[in-house]
Amino acid sequence: MDLKNYTNAELYDIIEKMEDHGKIGDAFEELMKRSSDDELVKFIDDMVYIEAVPYALGELMERSSAKAYDMGMDILINNKGDQFLQACVWSTCYDFDDIKTVTLMTQRKTTMEWSLLETILLSMYNYRTDIFPDDFKKLIIDSYNIMSEEKKSELSEMFADFSKKYQT
Repeated sequence: MDLKNYTNAELYDIIEKMEDHGKIGDAFEELMKRSSDDELVKFIDDMVYIEAVPYALGELMERSSAKAYDMGMDILINNKGDQFLQACVWSTCYDFDDIKTVTLMTQRKTTMEWSLLETILLSMYNYRTDIFPDDFKKLIIDSYNIMSEEKKSELSEMFADFSKKYQT
């Protein structure tokens, strides 16, 4: 769907009234491309449209990667948004600087929900074992241990692989 000729008001109308998530995503993406850096920062900070945050963060990453990375890490460290947003943000930050992302996650004080934990476990397959922070390892273990039995079962193979690789 080409939305380049739509006004911002029309794009917001699509976002508010449309039930087709693909079209809503296209509208968010077009809005983010049109937004200034300051507007992108506001989208991310305000989280009024939580679905738009990954689009805004991605666009800001293209323009000002250090600023986008810092904002993403703030979301992760301070448990902002929901677990699905945090999983998207993890991927963006980890792809930008995996070592720094893993290191900074030791500052997080709250356990993680299953979607973020699953995303982290998937990304750890290729991470170096010699520089994995013990505090982050503990956070992963604690997060896994408080999950429902159903979610533990779903993540058990990934968690077992993580445990074996990182000797937990």
